[in-house]
Amino acid sequence: MSKRFRDASLSHQLAVIAGLACLLISLALVALAATSSRHMQKVQQAEFGDALAQQIARRIGVALETGDLLNVAASLHRFVESSSAGKVAIFDVEGRALGEAGNVDGEHLTEYQAPVLIGPDVAGEVVLTLSTDVAETARMRFLLSLFGLSIVLSLFVYAMARKATQQLLANRLQRQAHTITLDDSGRAPLPANELLQLQYHVDALPMDLLRARTGSGPNEANYRDTAVLYLHLISLSAYLDTLDETSLHRYTDRLHQIVYAAAGFYGGHLQVVRQFGLAVFFSGNSSGGSAAFRAASCAWLVRSVSKALEKKMSLSMNMSMAVAQSELGRGDETDIYPGLYIQSTLDELQTLCSSMPPQVMLSPGVCEDIDVSSRLEQRDSELGDYAILEEFLSPWDDLLERQLRLTLKRLGGPL
Repeated sequence: MSKRFRDASLSHQLAVIAGLACLLISLALVALAATSSRHMQKVQQAEFGDALAQQIARRIGVALETGDLLNVAASLHRFVESSSAGKVAIFDVEGRALGEAGNVDGEHLTEYQAPVLIGPDVAGEVVLTLSTDVAETARMRFLLSLFGLSIVLSLFVYAMARKATQQLLANRLQRQAHTITLDDSGRAPLPANELLQLQYHVDALPMDLLRARTGSGPNEANYRDTAVLYLHLISLSAYLDTLDETSLHRYTDRLHQIVYAAAGFYGGHLQVVRQFGLAVFFSGNSSGGSAAFRAASCAWLVRSVSKALEKKMSLSMNMSMAVAQSELGRGDETDIYPGLYIQSTLDELQTLCSSMPPQVMLSPGVCEDIDVSSRLEQRDSELGDYAILEEFLSPWDDLLERQLRLTLKRLGGPL
């Protein structure tokens, strides 16, 4: 479909389609009429030619019975003059011409044969030639008149379809397009097609503002056991009223880099959960171990990196950390139930870290994890049932040391 036709008005498109459909149907009917008329004409001509040939054969048979060839020739001439036969010839049984009369010219010539009988015996054959030019010309005129009528009918259908479409459809679409128009100023020229105009105005609508958001349903990952590393930013609470905005932004950005880099080694998801509290969520199992073990490893790495960077900074990066487990995950914007459920765990960790324990604390559920109990050392504390993270066993301590060096190198700290 050409671009010009695609951009034309809807009334013109539908009128052209209706006109072409009418023309195709009319031409199909004309073709059917041509085939039918040609068949009927051939049948009628064959019946007439055979009857005419038999008639002259009977007359010639009487003359041949007496052997009078002059009478035969005279009969042929009289027959040509008194009938529509163009040419008549008679041949004996051996194919020799016994007589001939008339002459015929034309593009459409048809021959008809009939036997000449003398009693029960065949004495020869009559060959009659007819010209069908007149009948063929009449048939062509009839077909041309039908073809012309089909064109006139198609033009009439085109005009009526265009008028009806413009009144019943195109004008209504234009009114709807103008109804939803937001701004006409500075826009490009609109196409003549009413559907394209409507599409242009619909595309210009702020659909994100008009469409209500729907949740995608519960996420299976939010309903698995999740380890939570809570970080209480002790130094940040003290610097909030002492640092200028630029320095405070650089300081928080540095804290973010440390925690984010450490969490990246173990697939943790960082989130701000309190004014001075960060939480890193770990769920599922991976090559790095269970969620609880990865949370403990991340806590050790954050503490080691922050203490190493403190030696090159004028500001402190003091923070308290604790790891606990929750039956559900952190949730998301499409499913808030897990996020509501985990708040009690976050409140417990916030209360614990507010007492500013100097070491990384592990909840009883974390201590019971198989990977935690077999890969690191812990000791009891005075803070309820929570234990203190002492150190990691080999070879996981070597892995953490390598991660520490990589993180310090990436953050520009000491090696």
